[in-house]
Amino acid sequence: MTKIDGAVKKVGIVVNARKTGAAELCAKLREWLGKRDMEVLDSTSTPLDVIVAQVDFVISLGGDGTMLSIVGHMKSRSVPVLGVNLGSLGFLTEVKQSEVFEELNAYLQQPRCENRVMLSCTARSKADKNERRFLALNDIVVGREGLARILRLEILISGEKFVSFRGDGVVISTATGSTAYSLSAGGAVVHPKLEALIITPICPHVLSLRPMVIAADEKITLRCRTDAPGEKALLTADGQEKLEIDDSYTVEVSRSGTPFQLIKSSRRSYLETLRENFKLPDAEK
Repeated sequence: MTKIDGAVKKVGIVVNARKTGAAELCAKLREWLGKRDMEVLDSTSTPLDVIVAQVDFVISLGGDGTMLSIVGHMKSRSVPVLGVNLGSLGFLTEVKQSEVFEELNAYLQQPRCENRVMLSCTARSKADKNERRFLALNDIVVGREGLARILRLEILISGEKFVSFRGDGVVISTATGSTAYSLSAGGAVVHPKLEALIITPICPHVLSLRPMVIAADEKITLRCRTDAPGEKALLTADGQEKLEIDDSYTVEVSRSGTPFQLIKSSRRSYLETLRENFKLPDAEK
């Protein structure tokens, strides 16, 4: 992608209205972009599907969750996204509110995008022939739903059995999502430039079972069983889309053919963002 200032005609703004200052910043951005002859569509009046289908890039005002809410609308078209952090913790939203106009200037003059691996997920039921498809940037999670006590999970990697275990579930994450649920479940932090998938069991009843990092081109197949009839598991994609699944479902997770285009901050690197969010010590201080 090599757009420059004059080539960008239409910009989308996704607004998390619950964040303090989001509406005010949206108004300022509309004015700033309008003065540069750019049409603006924002999520307060335009559906996300329409925004993603029509704009040259998107500005996300909120936190990482706000950015993740855009991902599911990119099944047919991926557009670059600039994340502006209006919260506290953010690994995807590298740009601070005070930096947004400087970063927009930098992007319009010299585009700075990083392609991130996304996950394609298909859940199929043998019982009713139901099929659902999901797209995720961070993770696909299969976990206990409601009062279900425990799950029995079988995991295959590219058709070969990897493990069967009992536990609370499993997280399949990208390197981008390694700092999200996967990390909370005991997974490692994986640099987002690595094209990898991370399989992280949730509270497994096997002490020897540890998270595993595999190549992004492998295909992961999940099958789960519950201990009692009527109990179900819950499949979630980036915590945004959800589907209750039972023993009849097979879940397949693989690398999406479409990458997520993250507009990078011109001021800070991923490692700097990592240091800030994790409050890593500096021995020189």
